[in-house]
Amino acid sequence: MTASQQKQYWLQFHRFQMRYELMYAPKINKALKAQVQQYIQTKDVLYVRSGGLYAVLLDLYKQTGSVWARHSRTLYRQSKATGQMGFSERIVTFMQQYFGFDLLNDAEGITNTTKRLIQEVLSEAALQGWSFDEIVNRLETPDFTAKRARLIARTETVNAANAGSMINAKLAGATKKIWISARDSRVRMHHAAVNQTVIPVDDKFHVGLSLMDHPGDKAGGANECCNCRCVVAGIP
Repeated sequence: MTASQQKQYWLQFHRFQMRYELMYAPKINKALKAQVQQYIQTKDVLYVRSGGLYAVLLDLYKQTGSVWARHSRTLYRQSKATGQMGFSERIVTFMQQYFGFDLLNDAEGITNTTKRLIQEVLSEAALQGWSFDEIVNRLETPDFTAKRARLIARTETVNAANAGSMINAKLAGATKKIWISARDSRVRMHHAAVNQTVIPVDDKFHVGLSLMDHPGDKAGGANECCNCRCVVAGIP
């Protein structure tokens, strides 16, 4: 894969990922707002649930992963390999099998953050002597959920697309994979260091102190995943 092909591949990925980020950010924001309303209606953070958020995340992974897998198969068709690497509809099932339980944990983690943020508002309210109406006004401000929703959408779509691409590549018989970064001043140090690294498809990339299957892989933790813009490509 030449440097020019890598650049074009990343640009295609970036346009795709931004489209799905913008598609899912409002849905995630709606789910976060629903969590806020669960607190407002009960006045108890214990009633803040993750079910609605989980449903959005599951749909995000199935849609983003499968659609990017279709796009990424172009690389395989352009290769000099046997040409047998094509998209498989089984990828949706694989996405659900591989990430169903992980997404439950993700949804719970995000929900716990919602609870923590509500508790912080309640602590401030106690110090300031706010009424419950004032607390509600603070919780219902757009900034309370909108920025989080955009960050979650960006992080999850990057992971979903790259995971879908890798599942499809393995099903199709790819033997290697390459990490491709944006190669600009915004790329974090560890991701710049692993840029253009080619390894066997089943191996892990060494990213800082983490071992990651692909960009966005939650094994890297928030420091390596949040706001990542890198992409992985399978190589025959």
